[in-house]
Amino acid sequence: MRAKLVLKICIIIGLLTSAVVWFFLRSAIIVRVDGVAVYVQHLPLTTYGKIKWWTENKKTILTRSEFSEKPSSITIMIMDFGGYVHLPTGTNDGSADDYHCFRDIPHHNNCIYNDIAMVITGNVNNRMFIHIDDKTFIQTPDGKLTALYNSSIQ
Repeated sequence: MRAKLVLKICIIIGLLTSAVVWFFLRSAIIVRVDGVAVYVQHLPLTTYGKIKWWTENKKTILTRSEFSEKPSSITIMIMDFGGYVHLPTGTNDGSADDYHCFRDIPHHNNCIYNDIAMVITGNVNNRMFIHIDDKTFIQTPDGKLTALYNSSIQ
């Protein structure tokens, strides 16, 4: 009886550990680009993880026509994609202004909550500014990253 209990506990701990590992190691996926907004599912949670993701994906994002037309002055909003939802109508659901709805999606779940994870501004060939929460970083073309205003990578 005791052996079965220990086995069940070990299985539960193993499943929970697997779920936690999967949650933190899953890949971020660019779901949609609309104007200056890039919607990303499973974006890293930490500032360091977001900057690393941007550094690894910026060439792919910058080659899109929305951003390559004017490389001397770009603004990119990286949005945390939580799925398509129906535009809320109740007072407890948030304001309709908090959502971006798309006409090219035929069903009623055609809106995305505007959850800005980071904003990238600047010049592709010179300096780019990465804004995450209340932190700002400068990234030079050689990849060097400098924190501004007493910011720190966490």
